[in-house]
Amino acid sequence: MDGFGRRLENLREKHGYSKKEISSKLGFHDNTYGQYEREERRPALETIMELAEIYHVDIDYLIQGEKSDNRTSDNSKAAKIEQLLNYFKNAGIEEPYFLQLEKWAKLDEEDLREITNHFEWIVHRASLRE
Repeated sequence: MDGFGRRLENLREKHGYSKKEISSKLGFHDNTYGQYEREERRPALETIMELAEIYHVDIDYLIQGEKSDNRTSDNSKAAKIEQLLNYFKNAGIEEPYFLQLEKWAKLDEEDLREITNHFEWIVHRASLRE
């Protein structure tokens, strides 16, 4: 499984998880996932399938490092949403207000444009700090 552990580590870091969090998601002891990353232990097929689901990648990628072209755009969107949620989580915001979908139903086109313009301004302001 050459590179398997490195792929797991890269995916975990990309998604903003700790080893302990992934072990917990898998229902394992705290150090089990670390053993997978260090390639001291090989996961069962069922575990590999769960990891592929958690990281929104193909099993082929986890095992062999090959990306498949048959992933749906839904998985890509889910991965982006998860990444966005991790940005908030890392900032100490567990449930961002603007992700409460019932609130969006009250907005009209003008409101949505105003939100978009405001977000663009905030991103511009942040880029000036760099």
